[in-house]
Amino acid sequence: MSVAGIPAPYYIQVLHEKGSNYYNNKSHAFELRVNGIDRSFFVHLEYLISQSKFFEENFATVKEGDLVVINNVPSPETFEPILEYLYFGDGDKWYDTMTPENYSDVWQNVKFLGLDEKAVSICQAYYDANLGAS
Repeated sequence: MSVAGIPAPYYIQVLHEKGSNYYNNKSHAFELRVNGIDRSFFVHLEYLISQSKFFEENFATVKEGDLVVINNVPSPETFEPILEYLYFGDGDKWYDTMTPENYSDVWQNVKFLGLDEKAVSICQAYYDANLGAS
């Protein structure tokens, strides 16, 4: 993926650097509800479609102010840390939310959302360090 000729890794890095200005900020956002979570998230298309095949394939036509509901996220309980990761790119913080008990749920969400190779590698690192030798 590239945006107007800007390489994807650079574009995503810039998004992460500006994440604190946009995370759950209603400005220029659409409302996202995930079945199983009792509150809404205000999200920005750039953050989602640049790092998730699911959002790229299903939400390309969403506009500011729209309400979107996702009914089939495998693990609503582990969704919010993934959303934070998409905004901030802080793999260490996301890694620290994983536990042996929730890892399978996190991994199911990563596959469902079609997250990028960096996200997959963070999950793989957690698995190798905590579950792989058991």
